[in-house]
Amino acid sequence: MSLAIRAWAFVMVAVMVLSVWCIFPGVSVAQTLDQDELKQPGMAPPVKGDWNATLGLGIGVDPKYLGAKEYRVTPVPLISVEYRDLVFLGPQGIGVNVLQWAGLRAGPVIGFGFGRPESRDSHLSGLGDIQPSLTGGGFISYKAGPLKFTVSVRQAMTHTENGLTGRLNIEYIQPLIPKILVLAIGPDLDFANGQYARTWFGVTPGQSAASNLPVYTPHGGVRDVGINASLTYHYTDHVFFRPFFDLRQLVGEVSDSPVVQKKVQALIGLGAAYHF
Repeated sequence: MSLAIRAWAFVMVAVMVLSVWCIFPGVSVAQTLDQDELKQPGMAPPVKGDWNATLGLGIGVDPKYLGAKEYRVTPVPLISVEYRDLVFLGPQGIGVNVLQWAGLRAGPVIGFGFGRPESRDSHLSGLGDIQPSLTGGGFISYKAGPLKFTVSVRQAMTHTENGLTGRLNIEYIQPLIPKILVLAIGPDLDFANGQYARTWFGVTPGQSAASNLPVYTPHGGVRDVGINASLTYHYTDHVFFRPFFDLRQLVGEVSDSPVVQKKVQALIGLGAAYHF
């Protein structure tokens, strides 16, 4: 693999990072907007054997909470473990590919949803803490060439008041330079039920008295729409670097919540990982 090709690939990665930095001034690099899921397509090429694992770490900047106007620096784990293309551990949690047929996959997923302490931002003062919770749900995906369509749904189990969320996602995954540079980009849409909307974006009379925010009772529906992208640079067969970003717009009743300070939310980050 020539030095010239690797140098050109490195320049493209740098250009993408700088471009996103310019689009979002003041945002340096991030975890996810949901703090519980980071899309990691094309983590590494498949290998022979039962196990396929990638472990790494990045750093990024994301909003202090979904709807916040201030950002925070946070570590970003890059994890993808598969066993015989059957059991996987990743951003969605631990799952099983129960159905595998002609590009179609489906199965259950058990994961973890982060909470939201009111101490995270002064605007949340008086609203109380939202506790983290184990989540349970499922997914179904279909891959056709460079396109992948995915629908996933998750319900909070240990703290059911955190509600149910789901995501519709389309990913376009295309090698720009075979075995060196991979682009992944696509739109997505998040939805949630009424319980989720009231817990995360609602304001009860008691919370209103403690926070001075007006009482608000939103209903479920589409929560946000957005686009995400990543550029994976395989420095060697085992080491890769990845800049990534996510831009989304809160919509519907949750976007009108007094908890929301800014409807447009951005995520940007850069990580490195090792493929075993």
